[in-house]
Amino acid sequence: MLNRERIIVLLMIIAVTYGAYSLFLSPGDQSIVKVSKEKMAELKNFVVDAATNLSSESVSAADKYIIKQAEKAWPASPFLQSGDILTSQPFEAKAEVQVESIKLAYTGFLQSEDSLLAIVNGMEYETGEQLSEAGYYIKSISLNKVVIGIENNPKTIILPLDENVSIQKEAKE
Repeated sequence: MLNRERIIVLLMIIAVTYGAYSLFLSPGDQSIVKVSKEKMAELKNFVVDAATNLSSESVSAADKYIIKQAEKAWPASPFLQSGDILTSQPFEAKAEVQVESIKLAYTGFLQSEDSLLAIVNGMEYETGEQLSEAGYYIKSISLNKVVIGIENNPKTIILPLDENVSIQKEAKE
């Protein structure tokens, strides 16, 4: 063995020996922290006060609505699923026009000091905001109806409160 290797092995043995001594044989500082009964009672009172303060706070109407919406099941998968097979051929536009039906329901509104939100199909929208259905936007909101505008079209759709309306939408593929 080389001199350098002997020094490394000797230092390793010293380190292992010191570690074993300090772990098993050293008396060390093994004092146990003693907590007085007064401090323990003070801690218990603090916990009880904190728990009662948290439970006595009221939940706002907006928070209740958010909690209610969070508990609902998803109506469909949020991920885009396509049955198309991937090919190396370029996409050819189809000239067919398909008509699909979209159901819109104005089920409620939220009114604050400076704004009015319409709940359409379970989602909140402001005036001018796009609907989740492409091509539609909120034109105006009142307490008993919502006027929905169609992009690039002067026609409007009027949804009365709490009624389901089915419209026809032309889609090009």
